[in-house]
Parts: sequence; C-alpha cells; structure tokens
Amino acid sequence: MTTLQSTEQMATVAAQRPIRELPELVAAQIAAGEVIERPAAVLKELLENALDAGARRIAVEISGAGRDRIAVHDDGVGVPAEQVALAFQRHATSKLGSVEDLSRLSSYGFRGEALPAIAAAAGRLRLTTRTAESSAASLIEFERGSTSGLRPAARAVGTSVEVVDLFAAQPARRAFLAGARAERAALLRVASDVVLAHPECSLRVTVDSRTPLEHEAVDGLDQEAALREGLASVFSSVAAQRAVWLEAQSERFGLSLDGFAGASDDARRTRERMRLFVNGRPVHDRRLSYAVQEAYRDWLGAGEFPLIVARLRVPPEAVDVNIHPAKTEVKLRDSDAAFSMLQRAIREALSRDRYAAPRRWSSDLEYADDAGLAALAAAERATGSAPTPRLAMPAPELRQQIVAEPALAPQFETQAETAATALPPLRMIGQLHRTFIIAEGPAGLVLVDQHGAHERVMYERLLAHSNEPASARQPLLEPLLLALDADEALNWEAAEAQLRYLGFEAELFGERALRLRAVPGALATVDAQALVRGILSDLDPGLAEPQRFDRAAVSAACHGSVRRGQVLDTTAMATLLRDLERCAQPHSCPHGRPTLIEISADDVLREFRRK
Repeated sequence: MTTLQSTEQMATVAAQRPIRELPELVAAQIAAGEVIERPAAVLKELLENALDAGARRIAVEISGAGRDRIAVHDDGVGVPAEQVALAFQRHATSKLGSVEDLSRLSSYGFRGEALPAIAAAAGRLRLTTRTAESSAASLIEFERGSTSGLRPAARAVGTSVEVVDLFAAQPARRAFLAGARAERAALLRVASDVVLAHPECSLRVTVDSRTPLEHEAVDGLDQEAALREGLASVFSSVAAQRAVWLEAQSERFGLSLDGFAGASDDARRTRERMRLFVNGRPVHDRRLSYAVQEAYRDWLGAGEFPLIVARLRVPPEAVDVNIHPAKTEVKLRDSDAAFSMLQRAIREALSRDRYAAPRRWSSDLEYADDAGLAALAAAERATGSAPTPRLAMPAPELRQQIVAEPALAPQFETQAETAATALPPLRMIGQLHRTFIIAEGPAGLVLVDQHGAHERVMYERLLAHSNEPASARQPLLEPLLLALDADEALNWEAAEAQLRYLGFEAELFGERALRLRAVPGALATVDAQALVRGILSDLDPGLAEPQRFDRAAVSAACHGSVRRGQVLDTTAMATLLRDLERCAQPHSCPHGRPTLIEISADDVLREFRRK
C-alpha cells in the first residue's frame, strides 16, 4: 500500500465517523499529557501549589523514581472543604478571574490544570488538607480519575498530596520514561530549583529512604546570606563560599537581578548548574543562557559551563508566562535590557572576585611540563623502553554486558587488525601553538594533537588495567573528602562499579560526601579532586552499564591528559609519540576525533613548486 492510498483510506474512514464530544476521562488524560510528561512535572506542579499556598516548610517523599509514589506535605494555608472537589475541575483556579489578570500574575499556577491532570494520569491520588479555620481536615481520593467524594480526616494546617502509580492507565507514556536514575536526577533538579528560588523556605527530599537534598531555612538572614545557604544545600559549601554575589537593577526598564556567579573551579561540562529564574520561576531561555556564556567567555574553556544562579525580577505586565504548557519558557518585553544587565553583572562580579581567575588564558601563563609524561620519559630512559599496554577485556562481571552491546562497548582489535592500523615510527621535530606535535613520518609531515593523542594512550592503559584494578590503583597519601551536589552523588552511585574497575577506590560518606582513597595508577599525577569532579560531571545516570563503563573510561582519560596550550619538552613529546605508536587504535581519540593528520612530502614539494 502506497502512502497516498493509505492517506486516502484514513481520510475516508475519518469522514464516515460522526463528530462527538470525547468522554471526560479521555479528554482529561489527553490534557494531562500536555502538562504531565514525567514524574518531575508532577513534583514541579505540587511544589508550586505549596509555594502559592504560602508554605514555609515542605517535605517530599519519592519512591521508585517517582513512578511508584510522590508525596508532598506543606504547612500552607490549606484549601477550604467546600472548594476541595472544585480544585479538581479543569480550569478551576483561585489565581485569576479575568483576561486582564494574566498581565498581573504573581503566582506560579494560573490555568487550573495541574491537579486534574495529575489525577487523570495517576493510578491513585489522595489529597488531605486543612485550613486554620477548620476543626478537621478534608480528604479526597481519586482512583483512575474517579472519586468517591470528600470525607473528614486528621491533619495539621496545610496540605498533603500523594500520587501513586503514575501513568498506570497510560502504559505507553510509562514505557517511554527515562531510566530510574535519570528520572531521580530530574526530580532533584525540580526540588533544588525551589531551594534556589525560595531559600527562605525549608525543604527536605527523601528518595527511597535516603535524603539527597535538605535545606533548613534560617530566619533573619538577608537575601544574599539566605541564597548562599541555599547554594550550599544544593551544590556544596565550598562552591557557595567561592561564589560571588550578583546584584543589579534598572529603574528605566523596571528590572532587577540578584544571584551568585560560581568560580571557574565549579564549572562543569553540562548546563546542569546554570539556573535562571524570572520572577521566581525557573526558565529555559536561550538568549539569557547565551548572555551567561558570553559573560564567562574569558573565564572558562571551551565546553565548560558555569555554576550560575541568576534571579531576574520584572514587572508582571512585562513578561508572558503563558506560552508553554509546562511554563518553563517565558517571553520578556525588554529582552535586550535583561540580556545586557545579566551579562554586565556577571562580568563585573567576576572581575572583582579573587576566586575567579580567568581560566581561558591559564595555558599561556603556565610553562610546566606534564608531570605524567616526564615521569614516563624518565622511566623509558632508565629501562631503555616503555611498558607496552596489555589490552584485555574488563572484569568478568562486565565482560558479558559489553559483549551484549558490541556497538557501544570498547573494541579490542585482533593482532592482524592492530598491525593494519599501526603507526610507523615518527621522528619528533617540535611543537606548534602549544597544541600540536610536529613529527616526520615515512611519507612526509605529521601533525599530532597532543591532547587527543594522550587521551588515546590513557584510554587504552585504563582498559588494559581494568581486568586487575586492585594492582593498578595508586593509594592517596591521605583520603580526600569531596563534597558533592545531589547530581554528582547520584552519578557516583550509578557508576561506582565501573569506576572501581578502572581503579578508583571511594565510598559515599553520609549523603553527599565522597571519601576518595585511591585513583588509577595511570592517573596518579593528576589532580585527584579535579579528576573525580570532571568524571562525575560527564556521566549520564540514564546510560546502561556497558555505555556507562566506556563513558567513565573516556572521561577519565580526557581529564587525565595533557591539555591544549600546555608546553611539553622534547623528551615528553618523544615519549608521547612512542606511546601512541603502541596503541591499538592510534588514529583517533576515544571521542572519535583524529589524533593526527599527515601532509605528504609530494604536497609540500608541490606547494613550493618543486614538483
């Protein structure tokens, strides 16, 4: 059947069906799909309802990555008994009453869609609420979108909402959810946004009997001190101490800004630490994100993203929040003014901060040779040759997982294949732009990317030693205690087995601290703290175990390699070339980029018109 025939038949069938109104439950589930696409969306709506109710203390309980259960308890004003059932009617809200109110919004919610959407999406929903004027609480329960009515219950003033078996009636939606760790990370992101937007509100999040996020508000603090406390709760006390306060305002445009700009050492390779708020609402705005990246341009390297918490306040009539079902996008009337204010405030703050030394130029100022390559060169001089990496499959527990997905696993070539890809001997000539090693090969000139080449060497060494990680570990003189944010702690838990096989020895100390005891021997000369933080920022908790092992190995090799802009002496460059020649796959780095390019002698002669 051709596409045209199929389309015509579908049109004929549709024309034969009468137009009719959808059943209320079907319409509710369709509407729920626009608002509630994953467990984090449920938590976001419930937390915003609690904030709109004036809550000062909120407790969150999560089981099964939000699929099994999400419960939110607050001490807000509660809902009067006569309005509880009405709260579950679509487009029933206390936030606005006319079209004009849309331009004067001071609340998170306004559409009246969240509670009915959640009730339609959940297998069971239970809401218990009480106001200060009521002698008893009221409880309403929904089972697959249907309710048996309101009944009395016991509770202090406030509201509790419990959502059980999310997407029970929508198996397709449930099947397309991300993995458990990815969903937990999204839930924690939503909760941490509340802490950063409202540090005056206490929040405790319990996930499967653990507490990855807890913020206790302190009364009497000013905005700067309160937000710094929130920063410490979400990220770490060290990051909060190093962050510099942002504050700016424009009377002309009615804009004001406050927040914190993190130090260069707290940057990561993902945008997870970039938190932007407009009137307390977390938003994803490309233009504002670009302003942040431009402001940090002289302080961060390529592919690094800062820790930034920027809270922009604009007049309600100067922002449109009604352009996205999840309300994560807004449209500003004076976007240029907001862009300029944010960029200028960050650059001025970084310029005066003692922790924010520009990282972009650091390679031009540091002329120290790479310690790891220098040590290898010394060993080569002493023994007459450097050890050849022994490529082996990872430990038996991981071997079956990697074989099960060969396209995503590290590839180990046969001897014949290795010979076919082997490099010929290269003669080191010098260094170009502190980035490339100039060498001579049998066919002409060879330019070697020093970072990519060292990545390949380190990657294959890590894989070679992963079969015997205990013998390849380098114990630290003293255990190193690292304060982690919630995402880093989740990433460590997700990849702990893989990192151990690579040679890391560490364990979580409490909820959000990591005690590091040993690192892979191949990375013994690398800054252990920077190495571990770099790896944890690169990991994706949603990856399956074989991909997670390879991602960890690639990240460790990357963060343990010489960098672009680093000066190497002749011995270190010669050693790197010898090590690259011994690699099984010397022509590309673990990310897939070429490690070298060759310019034939004929091409050189032709350019000089000698041929």
